[in-house]
Amino acid sequence: MATKNAGKEFEEQLEESAKKLNLFFLRIKDVHIPVELRNRIRLSQNKYDCLLYNGEVLFALELKSTASKSVSFDEKIIKQHQIDNLLVADGFKGVKAGFIFNFRDYENKTYFVPIKEFIKYKDIAENQIKEHTYKSKVNKSSISLDICNEIGIEINNYKKKVKYHYHLNDFIVEVIKLKQEGGGLISHETE
Repeated sequence: MATKNAGKEFEEQLEESAKKLNLFFLRIKDVHIPVELRNRIRLSQNKYDCLLYNGEVLFALELKSTASKSVSFDEKIIKQHQIDNLLVADGFKGVKAGFIFNFRDYENKTYFVPIKEFIKYKDIAENQIKEHTYKSKVNKSSISLDICNEIGIEINNYKKKVKYHYHLNDFIVEVIKLKQEGGGLISHETE
């Protein structure tokens, strides 16, 4: 029997947490084409992994789980079309879009990073812009757990016997509160 991919387990546990809280959660399934058919079949790419809705805010989310302390910007990991589509979704009233980064080997720390904050950080990191307000080290080719802690909202979780449960209501309430207070989350503008 094949073991399940850790990223897929994370997605399933997040979905199960949403169900228990009676939140709408739609996972957009990836379609995998066998290698021998890839040249003959063209399928559109998923815009992002899932939608989460609490009756007030719709979240467009791309989920990333890693055993490392950072997530690479490499196109194989974070695709440009995902960034672009999350940014488009974020432009609609009542929609908040971003990444949920799960650092499973680091106490299962999990953060929601709004797409605009992610794009700002990625630009500073890749272009090695020296003037910024981040306290943590800026990596040229990745986003670290420490940066996620600075620019994101932690999604608390606890381990049941084997699987994790994520406190999605707390995370949603915090995003809504921050949005009402000023329209966005923490901003790290360059000077």
